[in-house]
Amino acid sequence: MTVMNASRARAGAAAVLLALVILAAPAVASAGLLGGLLGVVGGVVGAVVDVLAPPVTGPGPFVIHFEATPNLFGASNGTQPAVRPYYASGTMTLSVSNGKTDLQFSVRSARPNTIYTIWTVFYPLAWPIFFPTGSIKPALDPNFPLGPTGFLTEGGVVAPTASLSSQFTNGMGLDPGVTFVTDGYGNGGIRVTLDYNILGNTYDDGPPLGNRSIVSQCVVDSPGPQRGACPSSSAVQRVTTTWLRKYIAQVPAADRANVCANFNASDPGSIYWQCIDPATVNSQTGNGLPRVWRFPFDHFRLAAHPDGLTHGFIGGNEDEHVIDMVGRRCHLTNTCP
Repeated sequence: MTVMNASRARAGAAAVLLALVILAAPAVASAGLLGGLLGVVGGVVGAVVDVLAPPVTGPGPFVIHFEATPNLFGASNGTQPAVRPYYASGTMTLSVSNGKTDLQFSVRSARPNTIYTIWTVFYPLAWPIFFPTGSIKPALDPNFPLGPTGFLTEGGVVAPTASLSSQFTNGMGLDPGVTFVTDGYGNGGIRVTLDYNILGNTYDDGPPLGNRSIVSQCVVDSPGPQRGACPSSSAVQRVTTTWLRKYIAQVPAADRANVCANFNASDPGSIYWQCIDPATVNSQTGNGLPRVWRFPFDHFRLAAHPDGLTHGFIGGNEDEHVIDMVGRRCHLTNTCP
């Protein structure tokens, strides 16, 4: 298990973010993030390849036609009125190859001169779309208050539609991922390459989850493998929402040596560290990146930002953006209600 040293971490915001959350103390992990995850999935996850949603089959590319919400026909929260809301359209085209996703999105006749972002949502959307009293955010299905079957309680409801390696600006500029600005006619679009299969449907394949809330991590600023417990209480830091890491304890015992580069069978405490993907380990430095929990998406949300600011890694709240359209996974699996 390794972290970037300070000089390497300064090379980019993404490196800093990853370095901060590579390590986790046994006591902290068992009481917080790790304990929550293990409690939901019944201890060690013994079947990480379980199918969690209907598969998307066929040669591709796959097309999702976005559907307008009632928001698009108004000017909620100071948004500019859509150019032609009754003719507005949004189209997402997805092509998956070698574990990566080519994502293309275009929108027509939406709000003019507006920043838009697209978010990946894991909780089921209530259908038909409705807004709770006093809200302008489409409601989630009340039949799944804790998310779909098999969802991890420490996982966030939404995550950015962006690569794991993206460098987020937290609103200080346009964040990476599906972020674009429409022209005066309400037209806009973007093409991005995601470093994962967004159509996957297992814990190890599909869009990555983010943390639901702030977590405590052990941060050790030294290169090379780390062993044992966190060296000091001062090394425990509170880290804001990031990708949801997988711990060695959550990998079946028989698979740990192959799945986690930092697993040490002679050190029982090593199971409380985050599981480092062997494919990411640098043979010269020993540095590597942790595995991340995945989960199939339920739908995408097209969010307009009337304040001209994006939200970084956190989805923000309904007072900061307006959900104009949704793109549902069920259209790809022919399972729509």
